[in-house]
Amino acid sequence: MSPLRLLTVCTGNVCRSPAAAVILRRAIELEGLSAQVEVGSAGTTWEVEGMPMDERIELSLERAGYPRPFEHTARTIHLTELMTWDLVLAMTPEHAQIIRRMADQVPREQGVPEIEMWRRFEPGVEALPEIELAVEDPWYEGQAAFDRTVHQMEQAVPGIIAHVREVLAAR
Repeated sequence: MSPLRLLTVCTGNVCRSPAAAVILRRAIELEGLSAQVEVGSAGTTWEVEGMPMDERIELSLERAGYPRPFEHTARTIHLTELMTWDLVLAMTPEHAQIIRRMADQVPREQGVPEIEMWRRFEPGVEALPEIELAVEDPWYEGQAAFDRTVHQMEQAVPGIIAHVREVLAAR
């Protein structure tokens, strides 16, 4: 059976989505699910395509206990690959909207991924509207904002892992 494929998405794929992928890969590894789950990341824009992960988010990941190196090259998601993912985890409602518009262009018989907000899996947010579920963008702030973003992303990981286990069990 092919692995369950998860994609994290932000704007440029140099900060939030690659950090989310690092965090999620580590959790999947610790849960013993590495052979069953694949994690990738992408951006919705091409402006920084080819760039490495931002040094500030790398520092925050390292401070939070994630081991280096963080090998990453920013890339943009394309319509032709969308149906190869099973679950797309968007960092903001805008990212989710872009991915949903892309998914609307894919014939249903080709299959489209489940598209959800990353923070939807965080405890206590079930009743919140999607607009309130954005992962903080630390880009224009200091290092403390990057630390907060990593911490905020970590809050959803147990819920994402539980969802992954449910999907795997249903396969």
